[in-house]
Amino acid sequence: MNPNRIFRASLFRYTLNYLVGVSVAVFVVLAIGYASLTFSYFRDMNALIGAETRELEARFATEGARGVSLVIADRIQASGFPRLFYLLVDAEGQKVAGNLSRWPERLGQGEEWLGFDRTLAEISGGEQEFDFVGASTRFADGSRLLVARHYKDISEFLRITLTVLVQGMLATIVLGAVWAAILALILERRIGAINDSIAGILSGDLSQRIPVARGGDDDDFKRLIVNLNHMLDRIAQLMEDLKQLSDNIAHDLRTPLTRLRNRLASIEFDGQGGRNEAVAALLQESDELLATFNALLRIAQIESGNRRSGFAATDLATIMRDVCEFYEPLAADKDQQVSVVLPPSCPGVFDRDLLFQAFANLLDNAIKYAPAGGHIEVRLDAGTDVATISVADNGPGVPAAERDKVFQRFYRVEASRSGHPGNGLGLSLVQAVINLHGGGVQLRDNAPGLRVSVWLPRAAAPA
Repeated sequence: MNPNRIFRASLFRYTLNYLVGVSVAVFVVLAIGYASLTFSYFRDMNALIGAETRELEARFATEGARGVSLVIADRIQASGFPRLFYLLVDAEGQKVAGNLSRWPERLGQGEEWLGFDRTLAEISGGEQEFDFVGASTRFADGSRLLVARHYKDISEFLRITLTVLVQGMLATIVLGAVWAAILALILERRIGAINDSIAGILSGDLSQRIPVARGGDDDDFKRLIVNLNHMLDRIAQLMEDLKQLSDNIAHDLRTPLTRLRNRLASIEFDGQGGRNEAVAALLQESDELLATFNALLRIAQIESGNRRSGFAATDLATIMRDVCEFYEPLAADKDQQVSVVLPPSCPGVFDRDLLFQAFANLLDNAIKYAPAGGHIEVRLDAGTDVATISVADNGPGVPAAERDKVFQRFYRVEASRSGHPGNGLGLSLVQAVINLHGGGVQLRDNAPGLRVSVWLPRAAAPA
């Protein structure tokens, strides 16, 4: 299994996108909660500091700096690890009371709010550094009061919360990606079996069916496969009925058309040796109809596999050489140059008559559609196991959108209908012959013109 196919699978991409989207949404929600918690914490902290500052201001108004010092001492002694920290300094900046070691340098004059970093605090007889947020005020005698609260606890809590949040989101995405890959692998195997079967059907084998898993739940995939197989059964039956209808028509009409043609031939000339042109025209039309019906019957016979009795050891290079020699006068009439590149020999197991007819159709088409004075190339490459034949011309070519359609019975490119005779069965016969030999045929652009490439296994094709 190719890992790239799993990562390109739509289920993997949809699942991963969903997980990323959900993770981002959860992250945004938690981030909003994180911000709200932080805001609420500092709002409450500021409210507490503000209330304490106002209370000490009121105490200063009634008892002066000494009363404030006594209150601060009571606050500090009330808890081994106080919530609030204080510093009262006189007008000269000397410490009067409090559990802060020094006045922060960044704290300005008057009452203001600010945060200050790494200030020493006296706790339980020792000193520790904290980050603080606080408010200061100046009393009437010039002394200053600072009330502060450290936020180490909430900072640590918020840091842990943010770490867990990010790690949880990343873990969710990673585990979700692994699970999405597992789901995509399971789905890829099921879809891969369906695609392989469909590829075989598209190659022309309408007898293939998509395998249905035995047992298990009657899930959506199983119902889809069953319905697809029913549809293929119906299409195959319709195709077989249509093919059988055309074969029956061709078979049933060939006999009366042959009698009609013979009767027209008997009255083509009068007793004095004169020729009836009207009868001659009807005779030509009858020959074309008979050729069409004969081609239909040959294609049906080839596709049914009944012509395998003609396979024998023969030389493909000799067949190609005979075809080119046979059509050389026709090309010479149009002043066309035919370039033939053939190896000395290319032995294999082939049906000589069928291949002669198939390559005769290809060369006839090249001569027919190449312009007067044009160039045609016939090439045979004798590989070890597979022989490759190409017939190319510099005519108008076939549009890319119609290159697969020209193998259908009676299909003709619109541009060729008025200018060139034909019944649209030549390439259908070529494809039937090549498929009987286990090979393939492909049309490509020759820039300008058309290049028909055929590859044939040099051993007998399997029955």
